[in-house]
Amino acid sequence: MNRLTSGCMAILLILVSQVAYAQPYADMIRENHDRAASNYHYYEFSDSELTEAPKGYRPFYISHYSRHGSRYHTGARFFRPMDMLEFCDSLGLLSDAGKGFYADAMAVMEEHQGMYGMLSSRGAEELRGVGERLYMRFPELFSGKNGRTLVRNYSTTVQRSIFSMINMMTVLVEKSCGKMEFSYVTGDKYYEYLCHRMDNYLPMADFDNEVEDSLLPELDVDRLAGIFFNDPQAACALINDPAKFFRGLYMIAAISPNTDCRPDMLSYFPNEELVKFWAMRNNYFYAGFGNSVQMHEEVEKVSKPLVADFIARADDALAGGSNVAGDFRFGHDTGLLPLVGHLGITGMSERYDAFEAHKFWNSSVMIPMASNLQMIFYRSRKCDDVLVKLLYNEKETMIPALKPVTGPYYRWADLRRHMQSLL
Repeated sequence: MNRLTSGCMAILLILVSQVAYAQPYADMIRENHDRAASNYHYYEFSDSELTEAPKGYRPFYISHYSRHGSRYHTGARFFRPMDMLEFCDSLGLLSDAGKGFYADAMAVMEEHQGMYGMLSSRGAEELRGVGERLYMRFPELFSGKNGRTLVRNYSTTVQRSIFSMINMMTVLVEKSCGKMEFSYVTGDKYYEYLCHRMDNYLPMADFDNEVEDSLLPELDVDRLAGIFFNDPQAACALINDPAKFFRGLYMIAAISPNTDCRPDMLSYFPNEELVKFWAMRNNYFYAGFGNSVQMHEEVEKVSKPLVADFIARADDALAGGSNVAGDFRFGHDTGLLPLVGHLGITGMSERYDAFEAHKFWNSSVMIPMASNLQMIFYRSRKCDDVLVKLLYNEKETMIPALKPVTGPYYRWADLRRHMQSLL
């Protein structure tokens, strides 16, 4: 295949992948109601063909960022609706579906004890899978050739990030058969640039809550009450804010696929209501950490230290005599989403009104658990140019504002200049 044809095919494949991103969210949730979990959704990997590099170019370095894998809820506050469910159960107000949901929720809550915010076994599997596929696709990166024997790892101080790092690197350590050296580091200073502490950006918190609540009136409270209660009117009279109560039940259900017991809790909700819950969470997250019309400037502030780190570590790895084969960062959705939004990759390059984000942008596809950005660097013995290919969630992606050399391959000099301009 000649280079022109290869480039056209690459762009076609990427456009096809974007059709999946743009698939109507109601249809995606109907196909798999677990996708209604928004940014709590587990990682769904689907294989895709990778475009061959230009003749003579070989991968020699990777710069990477991964969100931690599937996890437990971060605090007991997510289970506050359980008190009302228990009270309604004591009064005999729960329907058969309500009793089933209550029993499943009890199992999920009990599994959370002593595990709030921790990586789940599903999350560990996700990161091992990413590591396995990375090695299968780019074994040269972990061969120790050309003296590149060092893989550097950086994590936030949070357990789920550290254990995501450990699970992914365990695979690469095994596959590299002693040819590579792996370093690991964490600390507050790494947290600051990998995932800036969001309490420094209080305007975001106020705004994203406003965005999420704006869709609450669309919920069919009567329909939901009729599912969970045998006397809906009596039950709702006991509940201070029925719409927020049912959203609370959805939040418990949304995390259930990430647990070991994995009850099918989202199936209790009609698809139409799942879509509304998803839209609330989708818009909430886009408002706080996406490329929204209203908050993009605040979000860009969060990503700048991370963009600078990608540049600095790549410069170090590309310097003469470097033994660095890879830089791996492990953090959170609140670090990764601002980064890819600021870089302007496909799916994040457009800027939407946060209140309308659900019509254009899909959190379940763009920022599920274990989401990751991979920058693969290529070099040819016959040419000084360094090329870079970007993969997002293990699929080739583009930066629409930047012209590639061919297919999904950019000159590092051009990509570096683009990234520098963001600072």
